[in-house]
Amino acid sequence: MTSVMAPAARDRGSATVLVLAILAAGLVLMVLLGALVHASVARGTAQAAADLAAIAAAGEAASGGPDPCALAERVAERNGGQLSSCAVGDGALTDVEVRVPATPLPGWDQVAVAAARAGPVGL
Repeated sequence: MTSVMAPAARDRGSATVLVLAILAAGLVLMVLLGALVHASVARGTAQAAADLAAIAAAGEAASGGPDPCALAERVAERNGGQLSSCAVGDGALTDVEVRVPATPLPGWDQVAVAAARAGPVGL
């Protein structure tokens, strides 16, 4: 004898599957949001380090310091970045580029890059 299940009995447990799917999608979205926030923080850190390094190097160059780019490198490192380029032009106009390593997700290494220019007013 075969038993015939009522339609309501066949649907039993389907809400559990639906809830698990929604929870899994929410978890994936939270991980992706965390990666986006991590990348954004790395970009902000790179820009802050570049700005401060450029200002320090321009101040050093304007006062006739011996090596403005060495100072820019120290300032960038103290602010979490690595100086990748530094150029001091006429009138102490300084251009720097700073890199900050970032790992938004495990196994996915990226580099945030920021550039800045500083110098005396009027150039």
